[in-house]
Amino acid sequence: MSTTYLPLLLAGIAVVLGLISAVLFYKVVIAPRKAESSSQQAPTPTAVQVDTPSYQRQPKASSKQGKKPTQQCLFVMFDTPSQAINQALGEMLAAKNAFYEAELGAFHLPPGPQGYPIMLASATSPGKLPPLHKEHKEGEHTPVQGVSILIRFLNTRKVSRNPEDLITFTHEVAALGGKILDAKRKPITEESLAAMYRDGD
Repeated sequence: MSTTYLPLLLAGIAVVLGLISAVLFYKVVIAPRKAESSSQQAPTPTAVQVDTPSYQRQPKASSKQGKKPTQQCLFVMFDTPSQAINQALGEMLAAKNAFYEAELGAFHLPPGPQGYPIMLASATSPGKLPPLHKEHKEGEHTPVQGVSILIRFLNTRKVSRNPEDLITFTHEVAALGGKILDAKRKPITEESLAAMYRDGD
């Protein structure tokens, strides 16, 4: 009898030990993992609440991106380049106390009423202006075909709110006998120039 019940007893003990190990495995391994996953999912509502203001701020950022960039460069191309225009341009630059940088072949105008300096360079190859402000023999320098007028100032907000210096000087150069072009070298209208004043609003 004892030998008959011994296998049954051992089988029962094995089943009980298996159940105990299964319960321990659940408590030690599976239950903590479920607790971690539920704790990670719990803060989701607060994360959405935190992100909501950033979504609300996006239209403002896109409206800034939608604004036209500040025009910081204009061109004047002369209709009939001549020695007379060279001389008139040189006299204008001398009167404005422009500094000639021989290495660049460009003129630097001191800051005007709006506080930013302007640079005048050649708009055509080889890209250098001769020292027009100095006395020279007639015909010594090739007639200037056109000039680029650039703002040498990094504060675009100030420039966009006060583009008078750039526009006024560009008009003075164009009055020598040329047409004003935009940064893409396309003809610019008075309406486009007037719009530069509104860019900073």
